[in-house]
Amino acid sequence: MTMNTRFRKATLLMSIALAIGFLVSCASSPERVPTLSDMTASQWNATVEKHIPDAQRAGNLKQLGQELAALQESLSRDVTELSDKAIALNVNYDATKEEARQLITDFAVKRKAALEKYRDIIFAMRREASADEWKALTK
Repeated sequence: MTMNTRFRKATLLMSIALAIGFLVSCASSPERVPTLSDMTASQWNATVEKHIPDAQRAGNLKQLGQELAALQESLSRDVTELSDKAIALNVNYDATKEEARQLITDFAVKRKAALEKYRDIIFAMRREASADEWKALTK
């Protein structure tokens, strides 16, 4: 392997590691909007009970809230896992561009599916509540 090829490989891997580091740091910025995972299950359940008089809809919202919290925790773990794998890949001097591409591709596919599920849960929750109830729940 020539010196130029090694330099390009090192530059690519460093760029990927920096991009991932940037994404991870943005994901944990202090200005983020509080999410359902920031609330405890009991807080969410109490809020639902306070604003949703119908027991059936309240039960559905509680269940959807728990699913959303679990999904948010999963998304957070995925970012941590990506960061760990990117660091390990960067440490491995013999790592290839294809390994780096595959790491990013796998993450993107997994993330897309999770975000679609996230969207579906939010809309399912909104279908269970009126506009005023939804506003009260998300205060």
